[in-house]
Amino acid sequence: MKTHYGIIGFGPVGRVFAAHLLQAGHRVSVLYRDPNVAIAMRGHPLGVEGELTATAQVTDLYSSLQDFLDTDMKVILICTKSADSLTLLKEIKMMKHREDIIFLSCQNGLDTEHQISDIFGPGHTLRMSVNMGCGKSSENMVRVSFAMRHYLSLMPDIDATLIHQIAADFTSSGLELEVREDYRTEVFKKALLNSSLGSLCALTRKTMSNVMRRNYMRKMVAQIVSEGIRIAQAMNIHITDDFLEDALSYLEKGGNHKPSILIDIENNKVTENEYMCGKLNQYAEQYGVEVTLIPIIYNLIKTTESPK
Repeated sequence: MKTHYGIIGFGPVGRVFAAHLLQAGHRVSVLYRDPNVAIAMRGHPLGVEGELTATAQVTDLYSSLQDFLDTDMKVILICTKSADSLTLLKEIKMMKHREDIIFLSCQNGLDTEHQISDIFGPGHTLRMSVNMGCGKSSENMVRVSFAMRHYLSLMPDIDATLIHQIAADFTSSGLELEVREDYRTEVFKKALLNSSLGSLCALTRKTMSNVMRRNYMRKMVAQIVSEGIRIAQAMNIHITDDFLEDALSYLEKGGNHKPSILIDIENNKVTENEYMCGKLNQYAEQYGVEVTLIPIIYNLIKTTESPK
């Protein structure tokens, strides 16, 4: 049985998901805001290359949010920047939409799923920890520089059969997705990876490998991760001290990849800093964890992205 998915946010992650799910035979409706998307996809296939490969024709494209919702999809994948999705979710709430619709946050950062549950309730909310690096090489092609297993939340307010069906759909399409009751552990780990190396890439304008090969920068990455581990432990999120070495090993595989937060800085866009170092800083204060680098990095990026 095939599932009808909606995708909001047609950047590199949204395109990778669309290509794989379409290639596997699922229906995928896409909401786009950039007019170049419709032009690029008209008569041309969407391709994924690198560590993942897929090709598919994207035809279900909508620039109108109501027209998009009227296609009556069961699951909407939220692939926008976390800074951009709250306004959109509030718009959807005011429109006609399927009553049992499920929103799956496929975003970076901590607590992005709370944006959904605060508006639609926990019975409509899922979260994915996305573990891949990808970027557009053209309007029709996405290059994946690294890809690992993704994790999906097992939420008590949503039918477990549906959650496992989503995981099976992704896995059979070539995107390994594992259901986890302790999904927040994986989300927190990913947030530490992004908040450390990603943030330093954004501030230095360097790729992942460029930062990691410099010993003094690698030490800064390690310190940010270590501070984050202490925050997680104070919150009773199960991340052991051993995660530090795992994190550094993972980040060293990033290669000549620009993380999305760096691309946002380069394009003068608001970043996901508030949901990464910002959330870590907030939790450090709330749980009384003494940290040094996290608030510095948070404030530096906040100032860097400020228009004034």
